[in-house]
Amino acid sequence: MNEERRTIDLILLCTVIVITALSATACSSSSSSSLKLYIINAPSILTVNQSVSLTAGVRSDSISSSVDWTCSAAGGGGGTFDPARTASRERTVFTASGTAGPVTITATATADGSVKDAATITVVPAGSNDLFNGPYVVFVQGLDSDGRFCVGGTIVADGNGNITGGEQDYSGASVLSGPDPVTGSYSIGPDGRGSLTLLVAGADLPNFGVETFSIAVTSASHALITQFDGAATADGSLDLQSASAMDPAAIGGAYAFIAQGWNYVNGVPISYGGFLHATASSGTIDGGTYFSNGGGISWSGAITGSATAPDAYGRGTFSFDWGLDFAYYAVQGQVLRLVGQNSPKWTVGGSMFGQGEAGANGTFSNASLTGNYVLFQAGYTIDGAMGLAGLFTADGAGGVVSGVVDTNDAGTPTFSSIAGLATYTIGGSGAGSLILPATVDTAGNVSNLVVFAVDPAINVLDPNSPSPGGAALVMEFENHAMAIGYIVPRSSGAFEGGYALGLRHFDFNSQTNWVGQAEVTGGGLSGSVDINDNGAASPGVILSGTHSADAANEGRWTGVLARGGSSHAIRYYQVSPTCCIILDVDSSHAGIGVMEKKGLFP
Repeated sequence: MNEERRTIDLILLCTVIVITALSATACSSSSSSSLKLYIINAPSILTVNQSVSLTAGVRSDSISSSVDWTCSAAGGGGGTFDPARTASRERTVFTASGTAGPVTITATATADGSVKDAATITVVPAGSNDLFNGPYVVFVQGLDSDGRFCVGGTIVADGNGNITGGEQDYSGASVLSGPDPVTGSYSIGPDGRGSLTLLVAGADLPNFGVETFSIAVTSASHALITQFDGAATADGSLDLQSASAMDPAAIGGAYAFIAQGWNYVNGVPISYGGFLHATASSGTIDGGTYFSNGGGISWSGAITGSATAPDAYGRGTFSFDWGLDFAYYAVQGQVLRLVGQNSPKWTVGGSMFGQGEAGANGTFSNASLTGNYVLFQAGYTIDGAMGLAGLFTADGAGGVVSGVVDTNDAGTPTFSSIAGLATYTIGGSGAGSLILPATVDTAGNVSNLVVFAVDPAINVLDPNSPSPGGAALVMEFENHAMAIGYIVPRSSGAFEGGYALGLRHFDFNSQTNWVGQAEVTGGGLSGSVDINDNGAASPGVILSGTHSADAANEGRWTGVLARGGSSHAIRYYQVSPTCCIILDVDSSHAGIGVMEKKGLFP
């Protein structure tokens, strides 16, 4: 690629990318008074007699009116509000009654009774909230009204539906806040779907620190999570925190990391990756190499810097001398969630994984990548949003002996073989490369990835689960693409049973998230998901689908997912009988997600 073309590509990228504000209106109505009202947050699920904070906003050309709150349920009642009248965007506390069933929450503008908005909350019997008990690390990334943002934190669940403490960091286009104290509530329904509402004491946070999430629980230690309110759209994970997260001696040794976000100085997506040696107990980062890709301009350099030991919630900091800073929240000593601290210049978030036992360096080679794997990544190219998923067999000597890849590059799907065409290298530090043939992307944007190996004992998808362990982080390192992802070991088995499902559709300007549950039987799929479509939250959307196995490529299925009036072409890649990667290959959508087996729910 000559320098003239590279410059043109960057100019095109900067021209195409325009961040627009999220639409925060859902079901609002208006009248001749020009008032507009919308419920900003309402959880999809509550347990009986549980309380939660709700907010609603009133807007007009000249005034912000107060809000009157009411509710209704079959047979009467449904719950109470305290107070029943609030100023615009102020909190009311809704307490559900002792009767299970759907409750309709209505917010009405005091100044004009014809202006109102409604939301439905499903009240479920108590019984599953005791699954969450102790500290959990929350991590999400997405879009708020200002642009890209990242949130990481630790919350403490009491087993009875209450968040009794914790702290959080928020990094957005215009807000950098934390660590801020956290309280709140949570609910887990009988099928593993649930809700989480956090009350964060950060004065500058969107919606005054009220954050509402929908969750899909797979076990007592892990859940998929999506923000479910009009303040933002985001997705991520909820993971049980181990005791080693607070031990400085456990946070040390060789690590690999990846992070992704947005550079607001240049108006382009940005990603980072690399490996380093850190010792939290002595506060040092004494070696490593970073790789950066900002809008298609890639570079690398040496890492030095400083670190701080974790606090009582497993939070510490990394400061790299070349200008990037993170707050980290430790899931365990060798698994850290990263929240960038350089806002408003750029907002990034990611994860860091140990490459060996605490305090030790990993030892890697091409043989570290031997056997069957699933590859997936998401991000952007110069043409738009991009998702990629595939499977391959590595020979342990740098060759790929079999494999196929599906790519959706800005709505252009490509399916191709990489057998005998892709190559890889893994050096002693765990850093290497994966070179894909040009055939994986019709648009010609995807080919060159850098690779960072992690400890074979770590499951990067669910750190508290022992399988599948052994993986690598990947990052696009070329002019035309900015993306990050994973290589994870693959094992065969039936694609059947109950799964938690999380799926993200995205482009430069918007993001839509699904989270819920799906039952897979034969060639069919059915379920229910909560959907946040650029700030418009829809609970309990019915999901259906069909799929068929690819006879030529074990572990790959082609199918369709339908919700409401919309249908999505899907490719499933099986990591194991308990996990599948989802890739949306529609011409109008770029989407990436995961299905994880629910071990505790029907």
